[in-house]
Amino acid sequence: MKFGLISDVHGNQPALEAVLTDMPSVDRIYHCGDAVGYNPFPHRVLETFANEEIISIQGNHDRKISTDVNSMGTATEPDSGDDAEFQPSELARATGVWTHEQLTAEEMEYLAGLPAELTVENGTVKVVHGRPEDQDGRLYPEDYGLYLFGDESILVHGHTHVQHAEQFDDRLLVNPGSVGQPRDGDPRAAYAVIDLETPTATLHRVPYPIESVVRKIQQTSLPDTVGLWLEHGEIVAPE
Repeated sequence: MKFGLISDVHGNQPALEAVLTDMPSVDRIYHCGDAVGYNPFPHRVLETFANEEIISIQGNHDRKISTDVNSMGTATEPDSGDDAEFQPSELARATGVWTHEQLTAEEMEYLAGLPAELTVENGTVKVVHGRPEDQDGRLYPEDYGLYLFGDESILVHGHTHVQHAEQFDDRLLVNPGSVGQPRDGDPRAAYAVIDLETPTATLHRVPYPIESVVRKIQQTSLPDTVGLWLEHGEIVAPE
């Protein structure tokens, strides 16, 4: 059995379409949270999730945008050190408020009702957003270790937008990377495929028309910095 892993689509429909087109045949697709926020296509992303029967957990942006948008920008993004003129958390807040204003009541209800985590595939796989038991916690490759596992043999997370997979004996820890806003220096959309029989993960990157997303951003009141991040594939301070 194989399944697809995606995470952090963040309202980027062209990137999501590219990933779904590129993805080989899988039995199901799991999303590690943050379907919305930042990018200008929240409706279409949620429609695609429904149409493609993508199984999603709730990310911190999904939670705050749907239940407490006024808290956006608090502990959502890493700060940028001494640069007081540019705080990524402020961008999270601005785009979160914009997204909140676009969503329907039904879409808000869907996001608010998503589970914080899932244990699936007969207990073999645990899907979280940040860290196990901490939806907002950050987990980078240098933090990986057996101590993160419970009874599951495969632990999957998102949130950092950094694609990585690592084997620990017979256990596998995977971040499929971000579909809609990569932050590992590669602007291509990221995803992963898991083979449960092995178990192994293959990491994939696929180009998508970033310029079309940037144009759409410019047609809205979203900050231009959102497009800058897409073009660079990482957090970049505006000039």
